[in-house]
Amino acid sequence: MVPNFADNPIKHAEQDRLQRREGARSVAANIRELDASEGYVLGIVGPWGSGKTSIVNMIRDSLEVDPALPIIEFNPWIFSGTNELVESFFRELSAQMRLKGRKIAAIADVVDTYGDLLSPASAIPVFGAWFERVRGSAKALRAYQEKQKGSVAQQRDKLAEELARLDRPIVVVIDDIDRLESSEIRDIFKLVRLTASFPNVVYLLAFDRGRVEAALTQSGFDGRSYLEKIVQLGVDVPVIANSSMLRVLGESLDDALEGLDATDRFDTDIWPDVLMEIIRPLITNLRDVNRYCAAVRAKARTLGSQIELVDLMGLEAIRVFLPDMFSAIVAGRDGLTTASSNFGTGQNDPSLKAEVEAIVAAGASHPDVVRAAISRLFPAARRHIESNTYGSSWLSTWLKARRVAHPDVLALYLEHSTNEELRAFDAAEQAFEVLDDQASLEALLRSLNPAELEDVISALEAFEADYPPTAVVPGSRVLLNLLPELPDRPRGMFGFINGRVVIARVVLRLLRRLDSPAQVMEATTQILVEVTSLSSRLELITLVGHREGAGHKLVSEVDARSLENTLRSQIESASPEELAQEQDILRLLYIPKNFEAGQVVQADASSPTLARALLLDSRSVVQSQAMGNRAVRRTTRLNWDLLVEVVGGEEEVKRAIETVRGSADDELTSVINLADKYLTGWRPSDWGDD
Repeated sequence: MVPNFADNPIKHAEQDRLQRREGARSVAANIRELDASEGYVLGIVGPWGSGKTSIVNMIRDSLEVDPALPIIEFNPWIFSGTNELVESFFRELSAQMRLKGRKIAAIADVVDTYGDLLSPASAIPVFGAWFERVRGSAKALRAYQEKQKGSVAQQRDKLAEELARLDRPIVVVIDDIDRLESSEIRDIFKLVRLTASFPNVVYLLAFDRGRVEAALTQSGFDGRSYLEKIVQLGVDVPVIANSSMLRVLGESLDDALEGLDATDRFDTDIWPDVLMEIIRPLITNLRDVNRYCAAVRAKARTLGSQIELVDLMGLEAIRVFLPDMFSAIVAGRDGLTTASSNFGTGQNDPSLKAEVEAIVAAGASHPDVVRAAISRLFPAARRHIESNTYGSSWLSTWLKARRVAHPDVLALYLEHSTNEELRAFDAAEQAFEVLDDQASLEALLRSLNPAELEDVISALEAFEADYPPTAVVPGSRVLLNLLPELPDRPRGMFGFINGRVVIARVVLRLLRRLDSPAQVMEATTQILVEVTSLSSRLELITLVGHREGAGHKLVSEVDARSLENTLRSQIESASPEELAQEQDILRLLYIPKNFEAGQVVQADASSPTLARALLLDSRSVVQSQAMGNRAVRRTTRLNWDLLVEVVGGEEEVKRAIETVRGSADDELTSVINLADKYLTGWRPSDWGDD
C-alpha cells in the first residue's frame, strides 16, 4: 500500500506518534472541570505546522467520551466581513445545536433570533441595490437598528438564561485562525469577545500567537494585551523532543521507501552525518516530515538505485526547505563537482570558487547546513571554503559509489536522464558482478552495442580494488577475445588511448590481484589456452613480460622468454589466411624482433589475402594543425619502413602490390597509389605535407 504523506492532521489519539495524547487528555479534563458560568476561552497556541489541529482533535476525542460534552465546530473560512461573520456564526451554531440532543436543540431558536438581531440587514427583505436608491434609506436603517436595541438585550438575556440551565458546557472549536487575513483574524476575536461571556460556552481556539498578536496590533491595540484579555488560558503546543522527531522521521522514511529498490544503495557510514547535519536541522514539525518524506519517495521512485540514497535524501531536504540554496546548487554544479587538477597546490579556479560562494550566500539562513552539505555531499568543493583538497583521482571512487559528488551523478539527480559515461558505468557495474563467470561475462559484453563496448570496459577500472582473484583468468579471457572485435573509433588529435590500451589496462589490473610471479605465470598459461587471436596473445605476453617500456615484469625473465618463444612459433606456423585475420598484423610480425631470436617474423606476401591485409595495415592518418589555425589537417601515410622489413624488402612490397592490383577496391587502390609513390623514393615531409 502506498504511504500517504498528505499534510493532514491526525484525527484520533491512537494515531499519535509524538506522545502528545496524555497532554491532550489533560486539557480535556481541565475543560470538564472549568467554571464556565460566565463562559471561558482556551487557546491552543503554536506556530504553523506544529500540530495544533492534531491536538485539538485528540482533545475532542477525550471530550466525546461519556459523559460527552457537545462540540460545535465553526469554520472561519466561510465568511468575509464582520456582519457576515456574525450571521454565519450564529446560523452555524444553531444548526449544529439542533443535532446535539433535545435540551441543546431547544436553545437553537433563541440563537437564531439573537443572530438576526445582531445582523439586522439580513432580516430586511428586498435589501440590495434597489434599497440603496430609496431616499432616506440610511436614515431608515439607523432607525430600524435603534428599535432593535431593546430586543437585542432581551434576547441576549434570554439566551444566557437558556444556556445557564444546561448541565454541561458547549465547546465551540475554531481552528486555523492564523491562516486568515489580518482583518479576518481581528473579526474572529471581536466575535469571541462579543459572545465569550455566555454561560456554559467554552471556546477552544487554535492559533499562532505571533501571527495573531501582529494582526491585532494592526488595529491600533497592543496585540498581546488584547489577546490576554480574551484568552483566559493558553496551552502551548509542546516542543517535540529530538528523540521523538528522529523516531518519527525514521519511521516515515521507512514507509516512504517501502517497496522501492532505492534502498539497494544505502551507505550506513555516511547516513548519520547527513541525517544530523543536513536533514534534521531543517525539520521542525510533523508537517515538515510529511512534506519531506513525500518528496523523497517521489525522487527515489524515479531514480531507483542509480544514486546513493543518502545523497538523494540530503539533497531533497535542501530542495524542499532551502529552495534558494537549491537553485544556487543547480546553477553552480561545476563549482561543486570539479575536482582539483593540481592536487596539493591550493590554487582555485576563480569562477568555480564564485559558484560555491553563491551557494553559501543563498543558504545564509542555515550556515551550518550549507557547510555540512558541501563537506558531506560535495567534497570537491571543500577547497573553496577550507583547506581540504580532493584531486581528480577521487572521481572514479564517487562514480563507483554513485555519489552526487561526481558531475554525471549530480546531472542524473537534476535531469533524471543518464549520459553516455553513466550508462557505460551502469553496464560496467553489471559486468563486475559476473567478472569471475566467463560465460555470463561474455554474454553480457557481447549483448552491448559494439560502439559502447570500449567505454564499458574502460569503466571497469573503477572496480580495480575489488577485483576478486578468481576473476583473473575468466575475465582476461573474455576481454582479450573481444579485442579484435572492438570497432575503430575516431580519435582526436590527442586521443592516444585506443581499444587495445583500454583492454590492456583492465587485464593488467586483474593480473595484479595475484600475489606472486608464479601465480601470474600459471594464470597467463590458463588464459592463453582459450585466447584465439595471436594479437591478443601478444598483448598478454607483452604485459607480463620484461620488454623495456612495455612489460610490467609480472613473471620471471625465464618465463617471459618461454612465453615469447612459444608465441613466435605460433606466428611462424600460422597460415597466410590466418595471419590476414589478425589485428595490427605488422605489429604482430615485427615485435618478435625484440624477442630472444631478435628477428621479425617474415611474411609471405604472395598470398593475395595476406598482401591486402599487410598493405591496409600499413596505412596511418597523421593529423596536423598550423599555428594560429583551428583547422585540423589529416594526411595519409604508410608505415613504409615497417612494411618493407616485414615482407623482406621493397621488391617484395612491389610483388605484393602486383598480387592485388587487379582486384583492388577503392580503399585498397588509394593505398596502392600511395605505395607506388613510396617506391619512386618519395617521402612525406615531417610537417604532414603530401
